[in-house]
Amino acid sequence: MDDSNNLKRILDQADDAFDKGNWQDAVDLYSQAYSIKQTFLINQGLAAALLNQKDADQAEAVILDYFNYYLSDPDAAKLAVDIVVENNDYLLANQMLHFYKENKLSTIQQKFVDDFKARVQLSEERHIRSFKPKMKEIKAKISSIVTMNVVDQIQLIRSLREFDKKNYLDCVKLLLQNPLLHPLLKSEVLENVFKLGIDEELNISFYGENKTCNPIRLKPIMSTDVYLAMCDELEKQLIDTENQVQLENLRSELSLYAAMVYPFGSEIIKDPSLWTKVFLMRYGLLDESQVSESSERKKVENWIKRFDSLINSFQQ
Repeated sequence: MDDSNNLKRILDQADDAFDKGNWQDAVDLYSQAYSIKQTFLINQGLAAALLNQKDADQAEAVILDYFNYYLSDPDAAKLAVDIVVENNDYLLANQMLHFYKENKLSTIQQKFVDDFKARVQLSEERHIRSFKPKMKEIKAKISSIVTMNVVDQIQLIRSLREFDKKNYLDCVKLLLQNPLLHPLLKSEVLENVFKLGIDEELNISFYGENKTCNPIRLKPIMSTDVYLAMCDELEKQLIDTENQVQLENLRSELSLYAAMVYPFGSEIIKDPSLWTKVFLMRYGLLDESQVSESSERKKVENWIKRFDSLINSFQQ
């Protein structure tokens, strides 16, 4: 049996299990299908089965693979709302509301957005009443977050997703001003408040300097000028490569550098082309003779060495 016939058989079984309310079987079968071929339709089936199985957290992880599709498809958007609200992820819910405020889509009716907003507000109010003691405990840990191991820091910041917008922003302000917090964690929370549409000057401790920025004037990390310029240089230098997996892995690593300097990338990555060349030299993908010795090259090498150390500490 070829893959297409096998996939159809599995999907038929998955749909049948779903229709009968056999959620575990449906999850298993949609997961099998998704491992064979990742499509938006199969993603929706898997996410819906997980939601019905009362596993909203995993369902949310699944829909993130196609999240832009969910935002613009009316039926899928309803599923996404059910999942996000059920998961008490008010950060993502409020980011979705900001997206719909800024982007009027012909496929999404205003009534849907209004109902979604009212539902989030009601859900937040109900959740906060029971969540207050836990919220107080989490907020108390924020000021001492750097005494935790990296995994616990990530989990603590993840728990902030259950906060309403005001309390989330209060915690983000503390995190951004912490000079010892890992740059990747700072960039994550800063990008999150950008997606919330926060229009307020925020103080940031940035590699020993106290700086300010307004999230509403930022771009997503992977849309920043320095990241796009590094990717352009990467493709220019590896124009003849047929190894697309390697190219994608290199882009991912460059995105970490862009995140490490977010939102003041151009102040450190002053010459994205040079940074990319030095980066490629390290992997033996560019001959050293193609990058002349200079004080600027030395500075870039030192920064990359520093970033690599920070990234390694984050991944341990």
